[in-house]
Amino acid sequence: MGLAQLVKLSHLNAEQQEIVDIIGMDCYRDLIEKFGGDRIYIPKAKSLIPASELAHEIRLRRQNGDRNEQIAHDLEIPFADVRKIK
Repeated sequence: MGLAQLVKLSHLNAEQQEIVDIIGMDCYRDLIEKFGGDRIYIPKAKSLIPASELAHEIRLRRQNGDRNEQIAHDLEIPFADVRKIK
């Protein structure tokens, strides 16, 4: 048992507690054991999805009757980005 197993929710600041709310305390402890002391970068989803796949998703949504405004809102991307996809 590593020291990370002794970490309690009360030991964490608000931002750390938000992460625990999303992934759970056991997974947070695993992160501490694996990456404790390191800085890790968590990219936004938009930077992970290739532009061609995003464009394909937008076209599919349009074919299903979704409006550009709704697509932009749902995907959390600018309306202009949705509009420029033909």
